[in-house]
Amino acid sequence: MSAMKNIRNILYIMIAINLLVGMLTGCSNRDPLIGKWQEPASGVTLDIKEEGGLVISMNGVSVAMIYELQEPDIMIFRSETDESIPEQKMTYRIEEDQLIITVDGIETIFHRVD
Repeated sequence: MSAMKNIRNILYIMIAINLLVGMLTGCSNRDPLIGKWQEPASGVTLDIKEEGGLVISMNGVSVAMIYELQEPDIMIFRSETDESIPEQKMTYRIEEDQLIITVDGIETIFHRVD
């Protein structure tokens, strides 16, 4: 009887480990680009959404944009409503809690704020 109880306990432990691993794996699948980022010197914030939406804010003024990612590290910003604003193509990379955007060879570092 105690052998059966040991097998049942091992089974419960294995199920718990599988559930835990599944939860941790699910959490790590979040795109690290998604979130709110701020450039400290200017105060410009980028609020990057999952569905391709983006809000750029500075001094109480916000502009809604859309973005598109291209492999391996290209991001394209476009105005959501105003076609007179040209699209902006840039490279990006994420290092820890920093989003580094490079436009025309100039890097701008944003820090995660959420």
